[in-house]
Amino acid sequence: MTELLEMAFFRNAFLMCVLLGVLFGALSFFVVMRGLSFMGAGIAHTAFAGVAIGLLLGINPFYTSLAFCVGSALVIGRIVKLGRIGYDAGIGIYFAFSMALGALLIAMRKDYSFDLMGYLFGNILGISDFDRIIVMIALLVFIPFIALFMQRILFASFDEDVAAVSGVPVGSLENIMLVFLAAIIVVSIKIVGIILVSALIVLPASFGLLISGNFRLVLAGGTAFAVTIMLGGLFLSYWLDTPTGATMVVGGTIVYFASVAISRLRRNKR
Repeated sequence: MTELLEMAFFRNAFLMCVLLGVLFGALSFFVVMRGLSFMGAGIAHTAFAGVAIGLLLGINPFYTSLAFCVGSALVIGRIVKLGRIGYDAGIGIYFAFSMALGALLIAMRKDYSFDLMGYLFGNILGISDFDRIIVMIALLVFIPFIALFMQRILFASFDEDVAAVSGVPVGSLENIMLVFLAAIIVVSIKIVGIILVSALIVLPASFGLLISGNFRLVLAGGTAFAVTIMLGGLFLSYWLDTPTGATMVVGGTIVYFASVAISRLRRNKR
């Protein structure tokens, strides 16, 4: 292990896994509690169109995918609030539209020299100082926000109508959470990939709910799970010479379903 950490690219990936694990652990809890799991998958795939726009215009894909994902999240949320369409329908439409738009834009730029597969499935060799700084900024903004507004977000998650009547700014909080959801997805696609990142939005909280019904323990357990599977996937992918993002997601899914089986066996014994 010490030999691996002597390599600069591996140290960068190690740090990114820890930081993103904390972000995913905290984000997953509130996404699952608010019933926005499918929203996470939809926003992740809209990043494809954002990357394609950056590629076509010659702009850093991070900025275009961030703008496109945040805009898509807010637009879907607004449409749903107006009662024009349900989340599932809105996300389904944006999901297909974004992937199709991305394919069309990339086809228009036939001579591109760009690691598109790295954005789709992750590439730890592509992590830069800029990526680390962005993830650190996301962590420094998101975690204090969660600590400050946790009770209000939980209140809105359990009973949105009562929370609104009680003075909780439900709409504003949901919009902010959608922005954070989009931003964290975008900052993580370099290591996990657009296609796979949605799994890390759902798995941590799902695991945490297996071990406890106390929200603090769910949050802590989910964060520990996210950090563990990301670091475990990083080391396994190096030793097995397999794609990092895919190794993380497959490993995390196996651990989750094994935990489900163990949980059921324990309940049956009682």
